[in-house]
Amino acid sequence: MAISGISGGYSNWSPLGVISARPASTTALEAASDLDKVRDKGLVAFAKEAKKDAWEEKLKQWKAEAMKTMGLTEESLAAMTPDQRTAALQQVDEAVKARIKEAMDGAKAQAKNGLAVPNFVDLSV
Repeated sequence: MAISGISGGYSNWSPLGVISARPASTTALEAASDLDKVRDKGLVAFAKEAKKDAWEEKLKQWKAEAMKTMGLTEESLAAMTPDQRTAALQQVDEAVKARIKEAMDGAKAQAKNGLAVPNFVDLSV
């Protein structure tokens, strides 16, 4: 199951776009495995895990973007002194925290303006 966006609303998300972007066999397999997960864990646990997975993926993406912007690679970090590495990683963390704050502020603004879409999981197959 694909969840695009973590800001609490899925205004840019389109179920047709997600389905049409993948081959039918992949979509059917994922839907079946998601349905099995729901049956195994329950709907609420499945939804929480899906949202957690979306956040983790977004955080990895933001970290990679911050490192790229700063010209850092895993190799360059390994070559740094401990103090330099700590300072560089703190800058990366600050950049990621700024992106998180930006996402949260955007979600709050959407909710305040009544634009936020309630979180739900559509299990229709």
